[in-house]
Amino acid sequence: MKVIFLQDNGINESLSVTDVAGLLEDRGHECDLFIEHNERDFYGEVERSRPGLIVIPMDVWGEKKAIDMAGKVKQRVDAPIVFAGTYPLLMPEIIERRGVDIVCVGEAEFPILELAEHIEQGKDYYDIPNLHVRRNGDIIRNDMRPLLQDLDQLPLPDRGIYFKYRFLRDFSIKRFTSGRGCPNACSFCYNAKFREIYRGHGKYVRRKSVRRVIDEIEEMKRIAPMRSIHFSDDLFTDNKKWVLEFCREYSARFDVPWTCNTAVHAVDEEMVDAIKRAGCFGIAMGVETGREFLRMDTLNKPYRDRQVLRVARMIKDKGLYLTSFNMIALPNESIEDALVTVRLNRFLRSDNVRVFFLSPIPRTRLTENAISEGLLRENYDREGAQVLTPEIHSSQMEKLQTLYYLYDVALISPFFEKLVTRMLGARVPGIIKFLLLLPRMLREQKFFNISLFSGIKYFLNTTLPQNRTKNFNNYLP
Repeated sequence: MKVIFLQDNGINESLSVTDVAGLLEDRGHECDLFIEHNERDFYGEVERSRPGLIVIPMDVWGEKKAIDMAGKVKQRVDAPIVFAGTYPLLMPEIIERRGVDIVCVGEAEFPILELAEHIEQGKDYYDIPNLHVRRNGDIIRNDMRPLLQDLDQLPLPDRGIYFKYRFLRDFSIKRFTSGRGCPNACSFCYNAKFREIYRGHGKYVRRKSVRRVIDEIEEMKRIAPMRSIHFSDDLFTDNKKWVLEFCREYSARFDVPWTCNTAVHAVDEEMVDAIKRAGCFGIAMGVETGREFLRMDTLNKPYRDRQVLRVARMIKDKGLYLTSFNMIALPNESIEDALVTVRLNRFLRSDNVRVFFLSPIPRTRLTENAISEGLLRENYDREGAQVLTPEIHSSQMEKLQTLYYLYDVALISPFFEKLVTRMLGARVPGIIKFLLLLPRMLREQKFFNISLFSGIKYFLNTTLPQNRTKNFNNYLP
């Protein structure tokens, strides 16, 4: 049977879609993918493909676009449409929305395989675990199946499903994951909520074998250019024994530079040495805020400044490119608190300081606390996040927004920080905003070792990251 995947933008190549497609194809089904932004006649192409099943990823903040897309597809194609992703797992009541007939809640590979097989065989699909289904006006909510424990049992993902679009095939960096789940319980992240939802359904944090990850990289090397690699796991360094084994195997087979994510508690000198020898170029680490009480109490990241400094210095001393993740406009954060984060990053000597406005994820602990404290509107989960705008109510919102654009200037030195402090009441013109953000794009290009040509080609096809309506980094489509 023909199964097609639809997404609006190619800004993230979904590893989840490639996993589902790989399993479907291994079981004899045909798969294709269409990106609305890159098709002249998107809905015509969907109709001409004559699918038996349509899969539309639905992430947090992407639900409106997904439902709108499905409504237009239904006018031309008489095939079941299933939504899957982070949004249905957080808010399974999406099945009650008009225009939503099938929702996959949780890991999608085997539920979608069963759905495709039932449709092909002309069988009812109303009792498939993980699916919520609308039937004759009624809603059937099936139980969730256990989490997939042995990730190696999945066939190799179909990474080539995206490469009909040359800008994705030729993009010089390729992403991989070494496992699923995150052991941390950060209050702003959906992993803690997912782990709660999945309690009693098997181990949440799982790892592929080293051999499996090597095989995925070998396959990518065969089908597409690969100048650099990034491991998108929230925490690549969680299992030291696994990391050391991987470094030995990787260095014996590849000379492609790579980057990964770590956390303060999950890396030591032996591991950093091994990572460096295996060709790792850079490591990204969550700092989030320079205020310990905000980091520990509000964000539930139990790291003191001295621990953050120790790990940052260790990474830098080994000659690795350090990226630090930071947020601005946290609950009860003042301008002075935000400037403390600037100072900490200056002291860390971070090569690449990433800073984002906090976009609270619905039903996480931070979001629920912010709503109860009157810092966030109650209908936030229905209205969605704004673009480049603080969400948390604060009397200093305009100053925080100005600081976001002037962040790099404040990082230069204490003198420039004082200069920025005096400018926080000013409005930043649009063209100046772009010029101020340009150095951040160039630092990202360096961290990921992206070739200039493929990076420009990618940018022209996807535009700015904040314009995305899909985030496909998570293991759920």
